[in-house]
Amino acid sequence: MRIKLCFYMSTIHPQYTFDSAGNPVGVFLPIEDWNALTEELNMELPEWQKELIDNRLAAYKSNPSSALDWEVVLKELEAEDETA
Repeated sequence: MRIKLCFYMSTIHPQYTFDSAGNPVGVFLPIEDWNALTEELNMELPEWQKELIDNRLAAYKSNPSSALDWEVVLKELEAEDETA
């Protein structure tokens, strides 16, 4: 499937992910399409977001063992949902 952006008439090639029931749950764009899209839309991170990312990266680099494993976090969130 191809999508035309009206603004600059660029073509992107999205790939969709579906859950077990066949419902669309996500979209993947090749990096080339993402770069073209962000360039066309002039999407730049605001300075506060850049600083936040820099701070989080510095915190990780100073203490890599403080990072949480995604699978552990996901299991904790799922357990919270079950009790709610």
